[in-house]
Formats: sequence, C-alpha cells, structure tokens
Amino acid sequence: MASSPHGEIEELTLCSCCKRQFDERERPPKLLACKHHFCLSCARTVLGKGREVYCVHCWKRTELPDGRADALPTHQPVLALARRLAAVAPSVAASIGAPPDELASCGAHALPALWCCVCSVRACRACEGHAAHAQLVVPAREARALLAGERRELARELRRLHARQRDFLLRALDAATALKLRLEAELAAPPAPAPAPAAGAGAGAAPGDGSLAAAATERGRLRARLSEAALQARLEGLVRAAAAPLDFPALRRALDGPAPAPADPDPARPRPDPLLFLANYCTVQLYARRRPPPPPDSDDGPDTDASGSPASPSAVGSPPMRGACGGALPLFYFEVEVNGAPFGRIVIEVRSDAAPRMARNFGALATGELGVGYRGCAVFQCWENESVITGDFELNNGRGGRSAFEESYFMPDDTRLAAVRGAVGMRRSQKRHDNLGLVGSQFRIVLREMRGFTAIFGSVVEGLELVDRLSRAGDSAGKPHSAILISSCGKLN
Repeated sequence: MASSPHGEIEELTLCSCCKRQFDERERPPKLLACKHHFCLSCARTVLGKGREVYCVHCWKRTELPDGRADALPTHQPVLALARRLAAVAPSVAASIGAPPDELASCGAHALPALWCCVCSVRACRACEGHAAHAQLVVPAREARALLAGERRELARELRRLHARQRDFLLRALDAATALKLRLEAELAAPPAPAPAPAAGAGAGAAPGDGSLAAAATERGRLRARLSEAALQARLEGLVRAAAAPLDFPALRRALDGPAPAPADPDPARPRPDPLLFLANYCTVQLYARRRPPPPPDSDDGPDTDASGSPASPSAVGSPPMRGACGGALPLFYFEVEVNGAPFGRIVIEVRSDAAPRMARNFGALATGELGVGYRGCAVFQCWENESVITGDFELNNGRGGRSAFEESYFMPDDTRLAAVRGAVGMRRSQKRHDNLGLVGSQFRIVLREMRGFTAIFGSVVEGLELVDRLSRAGDSAGKPHSAILISSCGKLN
C-alpha cells in the first residue's frame, strides 16, 4: 500500500479520542482549557459530565459555556488543515500513481480502508465481522491483483468448458445425422415380401410329412415376425402417448400389462415436444435391443430353416444394412498432411449402388489406376463448419480437374441422397462455358446440411473430426492459410 507523503501531519486532523477526521458539521475540533482539542461528538458523549468536561490526556476540568459543548471555541487552524487535506487527497493519489481508493480511510475507525476478499466490501482490520478471515483483508492494490488473477482463471475455465461443449455438440450432431440416415434408409426400404407357399403345399399336392413340417416351420417364422411387429407397435404407442421421459422400468411395466385396444391417432391432439419424442424413441430402441427374445411356442418347438438349423430372428430396432445390395460398399482412405506434417486419415464410403458412374470415377481417381488421381491434391477451399473442397489434381485452385472417363466432364447420377453432415458429393464444374452442371474430379465434404447441394455419392465413416479441424484453416473467403495435401490415398476393401 502506498504511504502518504504528508507523514505525521495527517495525525493533526484526527480526533485523539475517537480517531476520526475533523470536519465542519458533525466533528469540528473544540479547544479545552488545557489547550488539547477533541471533536464535538466526543466532547458531548465521552468527555462530558454535566456542565463540565475532563480531558483524557491531563484530566483537567473545563467548564462548558452556557452548559453546551458546541459553545466551546473551535480550533480554526486544525479545521483549516483538515479541510485542505481533504481537498488535495485526489491530487495526492494521482501524484504517487495510486488510485484514490488506495488512500481512503475507514469512516468508523479512521484506519486505512482495505478490501475483504471474502465479503467483497471495504473494511479495515478493526471492523467487526471480519475477524474470522482477517488474513484475507488486504490492501486495495493487492486485492486488485487477486481479482484480476481470478478473473483470468475464470475466463480460461469458461473457454475450456466452451470448447468441451462444442465437441459434445459435434458428437451429438454426428449421432443425429446417423439416426437421420438410418430412418431415411428404413423409409426407403421396400416392404417385406409376402411369404411364398411351402414346396409341395400347393393345390393338388399329396399330403405328407415333408409338406406339414415346412408349413409348421413357416408358421413359426410368421409368428416370430408378428410378435416382433406387435412389440414394436406397442413401443411406438408408448412413445406417442408419453408426456414424460420413459425409462426401462416404465417400459417393462407397460409391456407386462395387458395390451391396450388399438386406436387411430387423433389429429386434434397437439404434437409432442420433438426433443422428448426423440429421446423416448431412442430409449425404446435401446430397450428393444436389450430385451430377451420371447420363448418359443411349446407345441411347435424352436423355429428352424429348411436345412433344420435354428433360425435367428433379427433383433427389433437393429440398424439396417447400409446400401441396397448385400455386399459391402467400397471404402477409400485419404492420408492428409498439413504443412508437411502427417495430420491423419479420412475414410470415405462410396454408394456404388446408388451412384455407379460417380463411384467408378471416384474409385479410379482415388487408386490412381489411370496414372492421375487425388494423390498430391491440395485442399483449395474450406469454410469452418460448412465444407471442405479438394480433388483438382490439374490446377489445385478449383478451375481444373477432369474425370476419369473419356469425356472430361459428365452428368452426375441422380442419387437424391441428402447433403447432410458427413456427406461427400461431386462439385459442379466451374468452367464458364459449362451450363449443364457437369462434374469432373473435384469433390466436397459437407459439414452441415446443404439442401441445395446435389450429386452426393458417399459419406465419411472415419475422421470426420479431422475434417472439422481442417475447415477451421480457411479465412473468410475460404482460402486455407496452411498447405493441406493428400499425401496418399487408395482403396481399403
């Protein structure tokens, strides 16, 4: 704490009894017969005894004129000094480089006013209520440094929590995108075909053990499928009618009870909260996965297929197969480096069933089987949380990049796949003479839903968080401020 340049002169402006500063209204300095002076408040309360007062220093008696303490003579030089020091206090603080609050004093005890770090108030070491934490009553300069340090620590913690929340939201967005793709695949899947009659069970077939066994097996399969469909229908009804979050015990109690009568949905009923509906849907799907399969019928025995091996019914709510064909979809990897240092691997799954031409073009360029391809290509455009564009192996600036076919550019497949987060699509040609929206070799990785973007042919299945980090390397115009290259690429399966 800065010391006052006036030294002991300030002591002359304080009452020697109560240690408060003299002023003109409540505490003017009053002279006694012994030439000692005290404030008017002390002369009335502490020193007064009837019509006379006694000095606390020499114990000499002074009679009060007219019996009143305010009739005592005022010490004008001391009062002028107190008035002068009160006027120059701000300029003194500025001359020594300290804020005015560092030279303030406690009004109750006339001691230097400090700062209580616990109560966040001005106080001195003699103030009541601060004895339990007296070590935390510090000067103003030290308190200001402590508060600044705490403020920096709180800001640092807020930034850390903000980054953690952003990472969590990205994960939630990835999960929501995967769920959306799954639901779209379920809606686009064709209905289950009607079961064909068992061999030998047609009209005119002679009854026999073989035909009866096949018919019983088919009946068991249909019963299992009907049981799964009925369970799914009851769970869906619970989700529609739920007004609060569901849990496993509530679902177990509802399924153990009698099945309610089927009712048509009421169009006048308000739609449920989308977040509550989605949460209950996910809970129901998890419960259906973990629910043990129903025991087989006692009269029919376990369901068996035509070869006599037990059939394995699919679990309710299991995710559908990706792609319409039974085989695995092709996967392509891309090793990325930033400023010459390895950055990570990105794996892209190509929908060869929905986009055959674009899949062949992308595969030929990724493997480099024609002598040209994506190896060595640069990321020439990237926008944070929007998209990353690369694939121009000719110019690396978005103005080149022909296809792997004889024609340099071709019309993309009409896949009607949604441009959601993680989707990969061919970028339209940027040549001025091209008005047909043809595509070549450039492709874009989408980081948020872009409803106007078409020519989607695949999705990122690994390394999407790396694409997020790459997207932050671009400026407001989309130009990356780091050298981002595809060091190697090829086919995985």
